[in-house]
Amino acid sequence: MKDCRIKYLTALTGLLMSVALLCSCMNDEEFTNDSGARLTMAQDTVRFDTVFTTMGSSTHRFKLFNHNDKGIRMASVALESGGESGFRINVDGHSGAMLSDIEILGKDSLFLFAEVTLPKQNSDKPVLVRDRIVFTLENGQQQYIVLEAWGQDVEVLRAVEIAADQTLSPARPYLIYDSLVVKEGARLTLPAGTTLHFYTDSYLGVHGQLTCEGTAEHPVTLRGHRTDRIFSYLPYDRLENLWKGVTLYPESYDNRLEYTDIHSAEIGINCPAATTDRTKLTLLNSTLHTNGTNNLHLTNCTATVWNCELTNCEQQNVVLVGGSYDFLHTTIFQTYGSDALMFTNLGEEEDQTWPLLKADFRNCIVSGMNTDVIMGSSSDNKEVAFEYRFLNSLINIKMSGREDEETLARFAECVNEQDHEKMEIYGKDNFLCVDTYNRLYNYQLSEMSNARGIGNAAFSTELPTDRKAKERPSEKPDAGCYQFQ
Repeated sequence: MKDCRIKYLTALTGLLMSVALLCSCMNDEEFTNDSGARLTMAQDTVRFDTVFTTMGSSTHRFKLFNHNDKGIRMASVALESGGESGFRINVDGHSGAMLSDIEILGKDSLFLFAEVTLPKQNSDKPVLVRDRIVFTLENGQQQYIVLEAWGQDVEVLRAVEIAADQTLSPARPYLIYDSLVVKEGARLTLPAGTTLHFYTDSYLGVHGQLTCEGTAEHPVTLRGHRTDRIFSYLPYDRLENLWKGVTLYPESYDNRLEYTDIHSAEIGINCPAATTDRTKLTLLNSTLHTNGTNNLHLTNCTATVWNCELTNCEQQNVVLVGGSYDFLHTTIFQTYGSDALMFTNLGEEEDQTWPLLKADFRNCIVSGMNTDVIMGSSSDNKEVAFEYRFLNSLINIKMSGREDEETLARFAECVNEQDHEKMEIYGKDNFLCVDTYNRLYNYQLSEMSNARGIGNAAFSTELPTDRKAKERPSEKPDAGCYQFQ
């Protein structure tokens, strides 16, 4: 009798649970026509970064919420332009310019996706294109999400070879696929305001000559092609290794780059082994930053680097292998764990040497966030030249305390951040902003910077203004490319 009662109670409990579950499902599937019921948008405006016309954008994903107890039906979800604007949407897995009968259950949400391919705008400047997603609810209410994108017309170059002297127009940016190669005997001139976007694995190769005529107001810019974001707070343009970089081949000489910004490459400028009897590179008032392997790699050549900022490299920032180099009022700062500067007279092959005829750093900053970021290595053969000097510079190099007078003379009037325990600030605090998380940097000097007032005024007569065109004082100028403001 007892067993029968238990079986009866078990069956009754199961029946009640089934009824409750059925009622619950029926309640979840109830929809409201209440005129006050509305959806909640995760954002009311979706803004795309600058989009090259005729080329698809990245996809934006966002959410639509129903915070009501009952479900809401949308009679339609449509682009206000009918799809003529170039925007495209996908709602809950369904794509189209107009979708019907979309449902969101009570206390539920669904994903929306938007992307855009803009037609040519026939304009040198970016053009703002707008559209709206219109949500028409079954209760008669309408809600909107605004879509915005700046469309930029771009000149596309695919595996182009420059065989004769050519000057590009700065009116519109260029998108380089595969390569842009300057053949021997030809000169490529990039006027002020020219911007080159390089697609993945593309590069600028110079066998002839490259001249960049940037100004403080309108620099020449060489960068990757991604104009969107990897995270909401982080644009791709702040990342390394988006393109290959610039190579000045052995037969290329007399390259002059002024007010030029090169970033987001695997290597900023690479100069394979050449000869020192001609000037390979003159780099003035320029910025090489956020590149992968090196910002600047020079092998057995002659180069002048004045008033430049060379910062934020994944590996060794500046590499000098043999050659003859003059760095004046240049800021070399390494935010990662590798060397800010490596100089040597040793080649990559066994017993190979390249005489380091000169490596002068005058009124410079050569430092980083780690200790001992300057690395010099020389051949055991003392007949191979290994000449370097750091004069009136802020440096970060470990000394043994047993250096002879000749070695100490190579660091005349320098401030060494290895003595940071005696200093009020150290490393990144010398600058206005070094934010490695958000990758935001400003290498102008902070008020307490150790680089202030340590420069030699005689050197500054060669560069009377800084990277920002601010006049340097006649006495005690600051080290680095920026005079404190």
